[in-house]
Amino acid sequence: MEDIAIKSNYSIGTISSLSDNKIGQDSAFSNMLKNNIQETNNLLNTADQYQYDFTVLRNRELHEVMIATEEANMALKFTMQVRNKVIEAYQELLRIQV
Repeated sequence: MEDIAIKSNYSIGTISSLSDNKIGQDSAFSNMLKNNIQETNNLLNTADQYQYDFTVLRNRELHEVMIATEEANMALKFTMQVRNKVIEAYQELLRIQV
């Protein structure tokens, strides 16, 4: 199982990969999840950099910082909702009796 760490000032921990394919090929859903997590990570890092630039270096405008921060916030909320739905679906599969 592979761990994908989201590095930011936000403490959301690590998200484990959802697929353990025996063949070694990733599914389209798995790739979509990995891409979404990577894009969210990039947006969080960009927002952090913009905040640093604004507060320390003073070379960013406030509206740029606010837009980047809100984009990162929305992406994180979306990612967490997808994570919650995936966990909910997994738990539902565990309840199925064979």
